[in-house]
Amino acid sequence: MNGLQISIIILSVAFGLFGFILFVSIAGTVTKDRRDVEKRVGRLSNKKSGLTLQIQEKQKKRRSSILRRATDGTGRQSVQKKKLMDTIFNELILADIMMKPEEFCIIWLLLTFVPAGLAALFQAGMMPSVTLAAIGAFLPILFIKIKKGNRIKAFEAQLGDTLIMMCNGLRSGFSFQQAMENVASDMPAPIGIEFGRVCNEIRYGATMEEALNNMSERVKSPDLMLVVSAVLIQRTTGGNLSEILTTISQTIRDRIKIKGEINSITAQGRMSGMIIGALPVCIAAVLMVVNPEYMETFFTTSAGNIMLAVSIVMEILGFFAIRKVVTIEY
Repeated sequence: MNGLQISIIILSVAFGLFGFILFVSIAGTVTKDRRDVEKRVGRLSNKKSGLTLQIQEKQKKRRSSILRRATDGTGRQSVQKKKLMDTIFNELILADIMMKPEEFCIIWLLLTFVPAGLAALFQAGMMPSVTLAAIGAFLPILFIKIKKGNRIKAFEAQLGDTLIMMCNGLRSGFSFQQAMENVASDMPAPIGIEFGRVCNEIRYGATMEEALNNMSERVKSPDLMLVVSAVLIQRTTGGNLSEILTTISQTIRDRIKIKGEINSITAQGRMSGMIIGALPVCIAAVLMVVNPEYMETFFTTSAGNIMLAVSIVMEILGFFAIRKVVTIEY
């Protein structure tokens, strides 16, 4: 590629980046009011009498306006933008990243296009630019996944003590919602934040079942799903909820103990699998940036294509084989 073609590519990417940032800014403006209301209600949760009615009325008006606009193309596009920003917002909250969705999208785009654009600007070639763009696009996703995993582990570690607290509250005469409010106010993050969101959703007008199911879908913890299922069944069939939660709490404690023992036993195998699986990919990515002429053989010749295909298949098979060995059902 000559300098003119590279300049055209960079200009096209710049226009695309500008358009996407404009789209993110508009979508962020659409959801700004709702997020501001959630923050204010979280700080003023005790003063809920008049504020709750205003929020519910505002939510009804907003839903009706969305339904009216959804009949045309503009309404559908607006709803899709809002869903996208809400999804990114929930992912950031679950990963405990205190950042707006617009800011995260901008950083994501900069990591994706700036290193690739600089590589193309200095005529490093197409392969280094594409590799840097792929790495820049993948790193934020990996970062969020790691943060979410750590947060779920912290949530599950707090769940046993939380259930004991709720059982004590139920035995002392509290309702289940009051017990959840005590958890939201007394327990630290992340479990206090999640139960606080459940209480806020109930104040907005959602039912107990909907709020609990939403928390279960957000956190995606097997232990929490067990708790939510037991609570919903008890609300339907009846029974002593405090005894049920006590039994589940002991079960969760045993599961955490067994999980810790399994993780300590399989730590070496899991680490070996991670290193063996990531090493070829990392070396290939480095060579694509540092020495692209060496890696072009895999893409430009028939023998290279066959070797690349066989390597990818063996890499996938090895990953699943090691995962099968170190994964223990309990």
